[in-house]
Amino acid sequence: MFRLTKFLSLFVFGMLAAHLSWCQDDIIIKGKVVNETGAPIRNASVKIDIHNARTNSNGNFIIKNGNFPAQITVKGNLYNDYTDILLFPEKWKDTMMVYVVMSGKETQLDEVTINADSKFWVYPRKQANVLDFKVEKDGNIILCCSDGHNYYLRHLNEMGDKVYETSIRKHPKSIRQDCGGKLHLVYKDSIYETSVVGQSVGIFSPLPYYKAIGLLDNCSYSDDTSIVIRTYMNQKQYLEYQLITKKTRHSKTLYVSEDRQKNRQLKDYQRENKQTVSEILRESNATHSDKLSNDNEYLKKARERWTTQQFYDLILLKPIYAPLFELNDSLFIFDHMNDSAVVFTKTGVRVRSFPISYQYFRGWKSELIPNIEKTCIYARFERDGITSLRKINLINGKAEEVVQIKDHIFPEHIQIREDFIYYVYKDYLDLSMHYIFKQHLTNR
Repeated sequence: MFRLTKFLSLFVFGMLAAHLSWCQDDIIIKGKVVNETGAPIRNASVKIDIHNARTNSNGNFIIKNGNFPAQITVKGNLYNDYTDILLFPEKWKDTMMVYVVMSGKETQLDEVTINADSKFWVYPRKQANVLDFKVEKDGNIILCCSDGHNYYLRHLNEMGDKVYETSIRKHPKSIRQDCGGKLHLVYKDSIYETSVVGQSVGIFSPLPYYKAIGLLDNCSYSDDTSIVIRTYMNQKQYLEYQLITKKTRHSKTLYVSEDRQKNRQLKDYQRENKQTVSEILRESNATHSDKLSNDNEYLKKARERWTTQQFYDLILLKPIYAPLFELNDSLFIFDHMNDSAVVFTKTGVRVRSFPISYQYFRGWKSELIPNIEKTCIYARFERDGITSLRKINLINGKAEEVVQIKDHIFPEHIQIREDFIYYVYKDYLDLSMHYIFKQHLTNR
């Protein structure tokens, strides 16, 4: 009876999925491509997802597509390429209308691909392996590195020259900055707060990692009057921002984002495969003499359960990405789950919101990078190891200028200050060495 019920459930689910897929495939996208004066563009190539078409003499095209969100790319000989994201069509409608305005190559202003060829080796010392770094507002750099068998925090000036250094414990993981701007040296077992004292870097007594990491992860913003705390719940699919007034300690909910569907799926998966690693080991030890030594099937089942638990912890259990950033004189929350960005004053008053769709472009790495000056923000994309950054318009949410890091694949610890991108690159000829580079963010 159970097998029959399970079979019928799978059959109904399969029929429903097939029906939904058929319905989506029946959506017709009708579009018109014009130039900036409104004149139709003939013979422009249009690609939506994996489907292609060309415009007729009136600039019109028609494509059937079933996968949304979908990337649309339009190309014409005399025009700059047009790229955007088509979100989900309106309910119960089988037709979507698209209007594309293309700009001439000599007058393009909004969508610019920047060639950044000039790259500089920031700290050209071959013996120094860069583990992490932090660019400061004045252009100086706090560098965490190993040199020979020793480890240091080194202070570099804007030209990359060493100003001073402080010896540190071996094998740090990273440098982290808290919401108040203080730097912390992170190890696997402990975290040290640091401070610049005179011509050296002072290091305070350590805190246990499990206690201090919560302060670094959960504090999103702080100033003289208030602090914003981030909290995850419900399989990390519920995110809440709380604004706390320091003087009165009064708190209020600033914003909530939730993925209920994934939360239900994770709970179902966890319930069906509920057995912790410690339970598996305890069960294995208790039955070792009479089962494990002779029963390979039991051992195989235990390994499968352990693998399932690891898959849940490391792969499935990923928190929703709705980060908060201080930009200009406001607080921005980029809620990728709900395709919107919400703007607040620093006192927690909601000002406005705008749609975002850059997260549906191919290669989106679920990472936003603000510049050090906190005036703009970039979305990170990666394809075949090549990283590109798209500047996000803080008024309408559109992805505008694009810059690629072409010469170095899989860059790490990307930071942006003024006209430069800073990053760490691992030398493929010597995988034990990391070097820090910078390149121009705009044309020179």
